[in-house]
Amino acid sequence: MSKKIVTFTMSLKQSQFEVERLETEARAMGIEVNRALYRELSFDLKDGSPRVFVRGEELTPENTLGLWFRVAGTKSGKYTEGRNLAIRILREKGIFCVNSKGYLDWTRMGKISQHGVFLENEIPIVPTRIVYTKEQALSQNWEYPIIAKHEKGYQGKSVRKFDSQEEIEKFVNKINEKNLGMFLWQKCLPTRWDIRVVIVEGKAIGGMKRSAVGEEFRSNFSLGGKVEEWKLSDEERNLAEKVAKVCGLDYAGVDIMKDENDKNYILEVNRQCQFQGFEKSTGINVGKKIVEMIVKRA
Repeated sequence: MSKKIVTFTMSLKQSQFEVERLETEARAMGIEVNRALYRELSFDLKDGSPRVFVRGEELTPENTLGLWFRVAGTKSGKYTEGRNLAIRILREKGIFCVNSKGYLDWTRMGKISQHGVFLENEIPIVPTRIVYTKEQALSQNWEYPIIAKHEKGYQGKSVRKFDSQEEIEKFVNKINEKNLGMFLWQKCLPTRWDIRVVIVEGKAIGGMKRSAVGEEFRSNFSLGGKVEEWKLSDEERNLAEKVAKVCGLDYAGVDIMKDENDKNYILEVNRQCQFQGFEKSTGINVGKKIVEMIVKRA
């Protein structure tokens, strides 16, 4: 029986590029990829012999090389719980699950939780404030411009820039007050670019510079940001690898931004990072490196 790599996504369209890249690279090595949806998971839980199924087929060490996950978020959290249950059962059977420690330590690793981990481990962060009421938001002595990021935002979405107290008042009065505590209010660094470092098997495999274009202040590739290869310094490499280590991640994207004095700050870590722009700009075969990691750890 040939062993397969199993990938999990919310839908067939989610991370289509990344999954297809894994399929291509695995196929070149004679390995099949079983693309599964989270809703196709099922469990048979018994003392001493818990079992995990995908579309009715049990995942065992005899038929499974390893598991790779994309975002499992739903409002109910049912798929994140299911993902973590599968990890707990399968890793006891000796099946490698990418980022298992990170998923189990932090079921949902939002930006606020990340900043707590960074502070605890003396990892430099952009000066940040978090407020919970309109009164708190409007009484701050803000230094403009300032950035507000939603703690669950991704690909640059839910990131706003404010240049005046009037703009903040308009925003604060528009949204539901109970959602204010979901935002990180951060100093706006003068640079309009950042560095995405991709980590595979705990090591930095390369860097990509992402630059904002035109009037857009966000540098994300998904928002039209310009991407190009970035030669990592030892400091940048070591910092990114430290972030992955303290977050328990085998595979991740770590975002670094610099201030006017060239000081490095960690913006966030993405444990399910997409890599289309990274492969395009660097020529580094991320898909192959992920498959090789899974095969090595199987």
